[in-house]
Amino acid sequence: MKVTAQTTETSGEPGASAAAEPPPPPDWAWTLPDGPECARHARAALDGVLAALGLSAGERGDARLMVSELATNAHQHATAPGPHELWLTRGPAGELRCAVFDRDTAARLPGYSWTSGDCGRGLSIVRELSDGRWGVASAVARLGEPGPGKAVWFVIPRD
Repeated sequence: MKVTAQTTETSGEPGASAAAEPPPPPDWAWTLPDGPECARHARAALDGVLAALGLSAGERGDARLMVSELATNAHQHATAPGPHELWLTRGPAGELRCAVFDRDTAARLPGYSWTSGDCGRGLSIVRELSDGRWGVASAVARLGEPGPGKAVWFVIPRD
């Protein structure tokens, strides 16, 4: 099923410029459970494909941590219930972009803080591990019932 959508894509950085390009169709897509097992399922699904693609243990470890943070945010902060989706897309020159989709139509991200105790550092981790190549885009569900939402994405840096 081909899905078209109008999106606004921004990096997660304040003041970032927006692009009018919709996220490309994923090469791999999984439904993520709506519950605390969302992050575990996302890590396992992503790691299996990345291992088959020959990514190093370090690259896979960073990707698992980033997708875990995004899946946890979808579970904890999305105002609309799941199920959520995990997308992996091959881009130019073998670039891999991973996204977690939720049905929260507000293309916003939870804030983060280095001083908020145990919570609030996940997006900072994603920013650092992706070399600043991450963001949020309005999107449409690709699996199950079509519907609007947002995709929070990151590029997996290669060694």
